[in-house]
Amino acid sequence: MTWDVSFTCDICGKKKGEANHWWMVILGDVPCFEEGQPSLRFTLLPWNAGESRNSEMYHLCGQGCAMKAMERFMTTGTIETNDGMEHEIHAGSMR
Repeated sequence: MTWDVSFTCDICGKKKGEANHWWMVILGDVPCFEEGQPSLRFTLLPWNAGESRNSEMYHLCGQGCAMKAMERFMTTGTIETNDGMEHEIHAGSMR
């Protein structure tokens, strides 16, 4: 059985094609020893086909959306918008 896996940019909604300028972001906890400091980390990674299916990864179509993701993270502590847009992998009928 073959799965048709496609990815969508979590910032602008663009579908991933063959271009290889995509990036991935993962948010995670960090130990904070100073009260009032952010407890999350923002890790930007080059596109990796194997890791791209990780459900915790955000998918970004390029530099502009990576910058927008970082801006959102620095402002709100998340990448998602208030309109409820969530990141997801679109994998055939697995969705």
